[in-house]
Amino acid sequence: MTLLRRCLLVLLAGLPGILRAQAPDCPPPVAPPSLEMAAEGLRQARDRGFLWRIEKDGHVSHLYGTLHVARRDWMFPGPRVREALGASDTLALELDLLDPQTAQHMAEGMEGGGGAPLPAALQRRLERRAQDECADPALFGRLGPEMKIAALTMLAARRQGLEAIYGVDLFLAGWARSQGQRVVGLETPREQLQAIGGGPPGDLVALLDSGLRELDSGRSQAMLARLAQLWADGDLATLSAYPEWCQCLGTPAEVAAMRRLLDERNPVLAQRVDALHAGGARVFAAVGSLHMIGVHGLPALMAQRGYRVERIVFEPAALDLRALWDFGDPARSEERFRAALQRAGGDAALVLQTQIARTFGLRRRFDEGHALLDGLAGALPGAGAEPRVRALLERGRLWRSAGAPERARPLFEQALAQADGARLPELAIDAMHMVALVEPDPALQIEGGRRALERARGSTEPRARRWEASLSHNLGMALMDAGRPGEALESFRQALAARERTGERPEIRVARWAVAWALRRLGRHAEALEILQPLARELAADGAHDGWVCEELGENLLALGRPAEARPWFAQAHALLSGQPPPQRPDDTRLARLLELSR
Repeated sequence: MTLLRRCLLVLLAGLPGILRAQAPDCPPPVAPPSLEMAAEGLRQARDRGFLWRIEKDGHVSHLYGTLHVARRDWMFPGPRVREALGASDTLALELDLLDPQTAQHMAEGMEGGGGAPLPAALQRRLERRAQDECADPALFGRLGPEMKIAALTMLAARRQGLEAIYGVDLFLAGWARSQGQRVVGLETPREQLQAIGGGPPGDLVALLDSGLRELDSGRSQAMLARLAQLWADGDLATLSAYPEWCQCLGTPAEVAAMRRLLDERNPVLAQRVDALHAGGARVFAAVGSLHMIGVHGLPALMAQRGYRVERIVFEPAALDLRALWDFGDPARSEERFRAALQRAGGDAALVLQTQIARTFGLRRRFDEGHALLDGLAGALPGAGAEPRVRALLERGRLWRSAGAPERARPLFEQALAQADGARLPELAIDAMHMVALVEPDPALQIEGGRRALERARGSTEPRARRWEASLSHNLGMALMDAGRPGEALESFRQALAARERTGERPEIRVARWAVAWALRRLGRHAEALEILQPLARELAADGAHDGWVCEELGENLLALGRPAEARPWFAQAHALLSGQPPPQRPDDTRLARLLELSR
């Protein structure tokens, strides 16, 4: 199955309600946000996606390119989108999946028909992938073959924090109803399913095989993540060049799929939006963003129908430090911060320089970090709260990393007070966790970590809630140091679940390693291997290697009485870890042990 076809299938249908988590290492089920979370989400929302104003015959409608699987904080419309929706009386979606009859017909159409059985080997691959991706066996088994691949793609997206229940269209459908607006579907379930499954029957086995290979390689997940990020960033130029970089139009079948899924549907969508508008409706037409690109996209087709079409360009996104950071490569992070600094001014420029100072601390270049922060001292009094708080945090981190926690603690306490006073919950939680880390009493360190974690979990601010994973991990480490491995294991499992909700792949791998590490400390070596062996295979498939994973594999195999299998893992661990710079490099005693066990 072409990657384009499966990406669009997921983006079209979302498969709501088809799948659920069923094992500890599965992403946990998610629920719609509470009324309180929705209210806070709307207050914090910024505009994402692609919006056009279209005008004809004296009144205005809008086109909006959406995302059908999204992160929770993306589902809430920003002020410009809400303004356009509020000026409309009719919300037009591809399908209104909140309409019970539509949802029922869609669910029925996704079920398999009773065609020829699949080859046994292919069926086993589907079942194995379904188990790995936490599909509900009963519900998954009822899907048609193409829908099975779509479901697996959607589940893989869940591991990156992209959820159908957070789909923008679904939220808009509920929002419009709450405002008393009419909600209509531009297509019927039958029309959409015919477009999705309209390929030649003889191609089915080849399509399923290619679909599974793309999932196993991670290419499908990467493509969905890129499409989602382009939507979140409002990057229409890159999205419009999709046919050039998607690598999804290499065969006549793939070209036909693109034509059937987009080019042949778009004129029908345009005609139906036009009919609603001509009937006097002020339409807000929200459809998948790939329907908006190129000469056959909806904006171009509406212009051909005599509409005046104007894109509404949103304000640039706020500075996203997380996107610039690679904590495993501080030098690369510094390059990114300096590149962003060339385009920044005011508080943003000051914030970026505090993060460059942090990269120096991670490389033990403490004097350079202090000198950089000293250079900001004259500008900070007239700056906003964020750069002042960040300067305190990074100064404190420099002292802590240099072995002077007593000099770091008052700086972290000042940062906490200022962050609370300025209502910066993300930075307040950062400061709380740093205060806990410099606490010399292990019991008080654990208590402080728990307080920070409770605050993160109770926050309605998405960036503050993202601290849950790091804080759970740090709490697990503190519990392990205190000789409480059972509690540490539970904390590491919570960190893993939080990482999987946000979909950060490198951090997910670290979290899986931590769970395995705790299991080994508890003597549960076979369970640890069940985590570590797939992790090692994933790393190898990506051309990556991790010395800590190799060490854990060796330790567990050795404990199970399999020293011959353990030796190559110890050898690889020694080769990788001995080349690490301080402070990531293990001490000489530990490295000597790895070398001895490798012989």
